[in-house]
Amino acid sequence: MATRSNWISIMLLCTLPAVGVGVRTTHSSFVASFFYACAGSEPAPRVRTEYTAASRPRPRPALSPVEVYERGRAPARRYQLVGRVHVLASSGRTSARELTDYASRSARMMGGDAIVDVSVCDAASAQPRAGDVGLLCLTAGVARWE
Repeated sequence: MATRSNWISIMLLCTLPAVGVGVRTTHSSFVASFFYACAGSEPAPRVRTEYTAASRPRPRPALSPVEVYERGRAPARRYQLVGRVHVLASSGRTSARELTDYASRSARMMGGDAIVDVSVCDAASAQPRAGDVGLLCLTAGVARWE
């Protein structure tokens, strides 16, 4: 119980400057305060889409599967390119899997069945340059099965 009361005393002492209570002393001093903070949520990656087909298909239902085909791996089925999707990470902690999830959601909204020719690279080395060093950038084609 003694440690709990010490902890409460320290917390109260640390909050005094925050609420405007000062301690009068003969010499100048300061009271350091420390507050725990929860890590904020990461900002969402930036998604940019563009249609390349003459017609725009209807969006697919939210739970429809979207297949992912990385660059160099072509689908066995015939497809038509509906458009392209570009996803840029907003922080260095954004994973390639998270970018793929955002690209799949966007493809679904564009009426696509798959994302093809998926490429993930550093945004600074993308052509054209998409962002700063350390941020990932995903580009892919949005395909609809024929």
